[in-house]
Amino acid sequence: MRPRHFPFWLLALVTMGLVAPAAADEVRLKNGFVIEGKPAPVQGLSRATIEQNQSGPTTHYPMLMVLTGMQRYFVPARQVDGIDGQAISPYEEFKLPPNLKKPRKLMLSSVGAFREMTEFDKFGRRRVTLTVGGQPLDILQGVKSINPKYLAVESLNYEWEHAIATTSVPEAQLDAMLRQATDQNDPHVRMSIAVFYLQSGLYLKAGEELDAIARDFPELRTRVDELILELRQLQARQLLVDLRQRRAAGQHQLAYVAAHRFPAERLSAAVLKEVRELMDDYRRRTEDVERAMLLLGELQAKLSDPAVASAVESLRSAVKAELDLESLERLEAFLKLAADETLSPEEKLAFAYSGWVVGSAHAVRDLNLARRLWNARFLVREYLREADSVRRNDVLARLSSLEGLAAERIAQMIPLLPPTIETPDAQPGVAFTVDVAEADPKTPVRYSVLLPHEYTPNHVYPTIVALHAEGRKPLDELVWWGGTLEEPGQSQRHGYIVIAPHYAAAEQSEYKFDATSHYVVLKALRDARKRFSIDSDRAFLAGHGMGGDATFDIGLAHPDVFAGLVPITGLCSGYAKWYWQNAEHLPMYVVTGELARSSLAHPDQARNLNRMMRYGHDVTYAEYIGRGWEHYYEEIHKLFDWMGRHRRVRWLKEFDVQVLRPGDDRFWCLRFEGLPQPVLQSAAAALSDSSGRVSPMLLEVRIADDPCFLSPEPPA
Repeated sequence: MRPRHFPFWLLALVTMGLVAPAAADEVRLKNGFVIEGKPAPVQGLSRATIEQNQSGPTTHYPMLMVLTGMQRYFVPARQVDGIDGQAISPYEEFKLPPNLKKPRKLMLSSVGAFREMTEFDKFGRRRVTLTVGGQPLDILQGVKSINPKYLAVESLNYEWEHAIATTSVPEAQLDAMLRQATDQNDPHVRMSIAVFYLQSGLYLKAGEELDAIARDFPELRTRVDELILELRQLQARQLLVDLRQRRAAGQHQLAYVAAHRFPAERLSAAVLKEVRELMDDYRRRTEDVERAMLLLGELQAKLSDPAVASAVESLRSAVKAELDLESLERLEAFLKLAADETLSPEEKLAFAYSGWVVGSAHAVRDLNLARRLWNARFLVREYLREADSVRRNDVLARLSSLEGLAAERIAQMIPLLPPTIETPDAQPGVAFTVDVAEADPKTPVRYSVLLPHEYTPNHVYPTIVALHAEGRKPLDELVWWGGTLEEPGQSQRHGYIVIAPHYAAAEQSEYKFDATSHYVVLKALRDARKRFSIDSDRAFLAGHGMGGDATFDIGLAHPDVFAGLVPITGLCSGYAKWYWQNAEHLPMYVVTGELARSSLAHPDQARNLNRMMRYGHDVTYAEYIGRGWEHYYEEIHKLFDWMGRHRRVRWLKEFDVQVLRPGDDRFWCLRFEGLPQPVLQSAAAALSDSSGRVSPMLLEVRIADDPCFLSPEPPA
């Protein structure tokens, strides 16, 4: 496959150098993800191709670089859907007085992990302690300028400049710097500070500043009132987005409480209408839950056969225990037909109890069949729970003997099954640890879990499988993604389950590309699927540092398992030299720093990601300018936006994959055994061999209507 030429309509956008936020465009990708910045086509990911003069002739531009002033984003040109110019007001920007500098500076070629960091003082100065060559290094920094997107920071004793997100600086420190650098008696400056807070999304600080301006400068009251009205509209839109997000995440109680407290004064009619409709919908659904249970009791009392009534009572108890706003739709047919006088009590109850098992759209009016569906539900759960093959076959035989239950019914039933393994100690918002009972005793499997607010098995949740960095613990990943019960983070707000497999030893300092790590991660995810309501089509593999290395390795070896990969300061090396082609159907969002070990200066990182992008794979590469080994929490909102737009490719009729290790033996519909001896020999030498003689096996899979056939071919 040859890379396609860069679209000619982007050639007019060629511009190099960092840009101010006001010059930003919107680069829209085919997956719907939007990046704001100044776009520039590039030929590759090496420094030479990025920094070269792009005004001369060239054959093609397979990639697009988007400059934001704080990061560089790189995406394949074939993934770009369009570029839109933004008609936005210029951002407020404040210059801080020049910092005192030593006459001679030393150059920083790389930046390791932060050991310590002081707060910014009112002059915009702080001290950071880095790890360089395994030793601590103290660096003095000063803020050069502040705008709503980022703070430009320079080192006072080293050649080191970079930017940090404005929202990552505590508001008190930010405010102190602004006050020190500006004339607080100048009404225009004070108004600029208020607008700055509005543009930064710091709405509470904007409101406080506007109130203070109204007190200190009464002559500006009219302008202040205009901005207060704008502030209320912005706050309302933000709250509305949060309401929709909470509702989509199944957090109905939080959404209802927030809607009930929604500020109604001086807001647009469209916003208030949507809030009222949301509250009315919640009231109706809550009433339907109560009405459903009342109707089930009344209809049961009308049954003439005591044996049938007794059997139905157990079904009613089960429904009562599981019924909530998420599962209410299973009773939709029953609630619609409850007033139909042509139906008997038995038929109405059949619609209720069969709909609960197979869904309202597939509900039946035969109560005996509905009861058999419940028996089948019990047996299916037993089959999924049972590990012993003999007992599983016994359960399967009992299931097959049930009258009138075709495979189609079982397929309708499976998505609505509760988890097969109960986890009674699970509490939303509180981290806990699970030991996998079915794991190989020689390779124990353990993982930590954080469930989102209002977790219910009746809602299906996207999931993040998070791999910790060297020197860190699995709990650190849970906190990074989801916070704590007292201070909830983004996974809880967005309704994601986070599991953190204990994939590496506590003292391990680098990823070993070992089969044990693969086994632990995949086994942990499979066990979590049995315990929690996980959407298998929205499971993302992510990691920091060493965990980012593992994310590349495990994800590329099992591209059919995950909806996407999120390696943060991870290195795409090792087996990725051969497995990069497996990313054709596996989206990636890669985050790192320009001075990190995983930057484009590393030949493996540049080479492997360059190959993926040139072939048009769905890869987004975010590189923070002048930054090193960090956790990059500033990127988390974009990460959730990106994950929300991706689903796993569940089924492929044609795919090609590279195979080099015996454990990498499952791809979509295919499972194979017995790699040829030359491939096994290559696998043993893969990480240490530099001769280029390592030869993975190319599996070319083509699925006809019948049968599925496999054509393994060694590479040329």
